[in-house]
Amino acid sequence: MEIKVSEHIVKKSLFVKLVNTERNRELVEQSISKEFLDLSAVVRVVLKMDKEGMTSKILSKEDAEMLGMTEEEIYAAALKNTLRLFPPKLMNLWEYVEQSIGVGLSRREDEVTTYILTNQKEVDGAFYLMSRELVGNIAEMLEDDLYILPSSVNEVLLVRASEVRDGVDGLKAMVRDVNETIVAEKEILSYSVYHYDKEHGITIAE
Repeated sequence: MEIKVSEHIVKKSLFVKLVNTERNRELVEQSISKEFLDLSAVVRVVLKMDKEGMTSKILSKEDAEMLGMTEEEIYAAALKNTLRLFPPKLMNLWEYVEQSIGVGLSRREDEVTTYILTNQKEVDGAFYLMSRELVGNIAEMLEDDLYILPSSVNEVLLVRASEVRDGVDGLKAMVRDVNETIVAEKEILSYSVYHYDKEHGITIAE
């Protein structure tokens, strides 16, 4: 990708996407990125964004050299722009599904309350998994520690820790089943389950 636009314009087009490090090892090594647990936040450039969707491309280290910016400056610009272009969105999962299909769903009284965390465009929204501040605010609002399930690169699911009855193994089995039966190969984020508490922040649940 040859960049021939001003640094100012490129800065406005940078954003961060969260991917699995091992599943994208070559891409991570070639791009401007920061590791987070078993994941990596990689910098991409928006090429086109309209009502029909978004097209973007990875910003390689080779491309970055043309900008005359340090990797730290590029990542900082991408992070700031992500918050502006793709602000977070939190919804009750049941309500989200009902709105998506236009039909009310019945649920059991003992159903675990699940929330979906993504961004306003619902694309590459799993990025907010790595925001300790945002996840911490959600935990405070829900008055509980959280388990975070990587639904895909587009979103993550949050559940109150106190409502999890089958333990971490049950959550891991759920993530594995969804990854292997529903999520497209290129959109798999992780097979891990994450945990948030005020003392330790966001960690991989064991």
